[in-house]
Amino acid sequence: MPGTSSTTSSVKKSVPLTPSAPGLTGKILIVEDNRDILCATRRILTAQHHDVSVAMDGEEALAKAHEVMPDLVLLDVMIPKMDGLEVCRRLKSDPRTSGIMVIHVTGRGSAEHCVEGFDAGADDYISKPFHVPELLARIRSALRLKRLTDDLAARNRQLEKSQTDLIRAEKMAMIGLLASGIAHEFNNIMAGVSGYAQLAKKNPKFREELVDVTLLQTERALELTRSLSSYNRKNDGKSSCDAVSVIDSTLCLVVKELESAGVRLERDFQEKPELKIPAGQLQEVVLNLVLNAIQAIEGPGGRIEIRILPAEIEGRTTIEIADNGPGIAPENLTRIFDPFFTTKGALGGGKQPGTGLGLTVSYNIVQGCSGRMDVSSTLGKGTTFRFTLPKASPIPLRGMAGPVVSCTGAEYAAHRPRILLVDAEGAVHDLLRDYLRGHDVDVVYHPSAEAAIAEFTRQSFDFVILDVCDADNADGFDLFDKFLECRPAPRVILSSRRFPDPRYRSRLDRAHGHLLKPFKLDSLAALLGLQPLRDSGSEATCNDNKLTLE
Repeated sequence: MPGTSSTTSSVKKSVPLTPSAPGLTGKILIVEDNRDILCATRRILTAQHHDVSVAMDGEEALAKAHEVMPDLVLLDVMIPKMDGLEVCRRLKSDPRTSGIMVIHVTGRGSAEHCVEGFDAGADDYISKPFHVPELLARIRSALRLKRLTDDLAARNRQLEKSQTDLIRAEKMAMIGLLASGIAHEFNNIMAGVSGYAQLAKKNPKFREELVDVTLLQTERALELTRSLSSYNRKNDGKSSCDAVSVIDSTLCLVVKELESAGVRLERDFQEKPELKIPAGQLQEVVLNLVLNAIQAIEGPGGRIEIRILPAEIEGRTTIEIADNGPGIAPENLTRIFDPFFTTKGALGGGKQPGTGLGLTVSYNIVQGCSGRMDVSSTLGKGTTFRFTLPKASPIPLRGMAGPVVSCTGAEYAAHRPRILLVDAEGAVHDLLRDYLRGHDVDVVYHPSAEAAIAEFTRQSFDFVILDVCDADNADGFDLFDKFLECRPAPRVILSSRRFPDPRYRSRLDRAHGHLLKPFKLDSLAALLGLQPLRDSGSEATCNDNKLTLE
């Protein structure tokens, strides 16, 4: 490298070399513009059984990294065409190469230069002149970390697949119930038409009745098919629906279940609102809650009541689904919306099938539409699930800095949204950063409460996404209170693995939204007023350290 010492002074063999640990070999890219140092380093690493590639300038380094996808880049800082700091920044900012380990090799060993390298994304550094055993030790350390990271990624993929399989099982169980009910309904439809057709064949006086019955039963069949066509439609961020029509069409799908269980259903619709939620998603929520109520009722005299009521907050509507079943044990109420918590099926030891995801899915759908869902229950008397949704004409929510609006590219050009993420898991930042990059959203990450508050006081943010940990940890909620004391107060979206303890419910009412992990990233986009990304045709889910595509 120009301006540096000779090869022998830059590469020192002061002690015998230690062979690489068994299996601790990998693909290494050496980036060095001094040919003597490059050749010497290559010989040393080749002797250690590494697969070595070389580059002599920054542009060649980037091209070679994309070509061979090394496990590690041994990167000189002072190289032509593009310095090592910029090469490192580009490698770490590219999702394809961000997982490659980078060790900076530099003749500038001051603390300031080291910090500059780490800020560029380097994983480690070594100063020139270096001792070969030290270089090899740092390489082994980097490769061990790379292997552990790759193993963790593989395990996460397996967990994601297991989660996807469970969600699919839940959906298949729902489809099975729907298919059974629909088959029953169509059998009834065809039985009525067939009966009158046979009578009309024998006696012409029944032909008029046959036409009337056929028209009536055809309308009933069309109502069923319309109900099915709206089921599970995607949220485009702008959809709204007639709540009464959607609920009525949903009830058509559970007629058989109600009849089989001997459950009477009552309706109390005090208003007929247009709600800001896609018809398919509202249908999924109502279907989950009604089926849950049917399965909870034991013995004769079962009753389910569906109520549509004006909410306490202007511009919103409350929907309640109440049953007179045995109720929910108090110790289970705080866990009822937790993923995989169930008293049914193999996971819960019950007789009814279930995977423990139906209520979690419903909760996240409602939260993703800027709504609220809760539950109240009394043992021996019954349970009421209650959710509140905004009406189609949006208004600013109580306690918020301003309304959530859908924004297009032109509007974003004038104001690029900024989000402060407070989460102990750095991987969550990486996932949200990659997802929100498609919306041109700036995400700033701080893992600690003190740093987050300090950052918020220095500059403005549109939203704060705050992980409140679990229901037994009040630290996250204390930080939430501190954010709301700021002026102007931010719009705070809370996330957690469990449904918060009742003593924290007042915080949920003041939050902009609450999402249970794992949550669909499109649900987060809806809370942020963004259009869901549809490039891949998949639904993305965020957990503590993984991104699931369904």
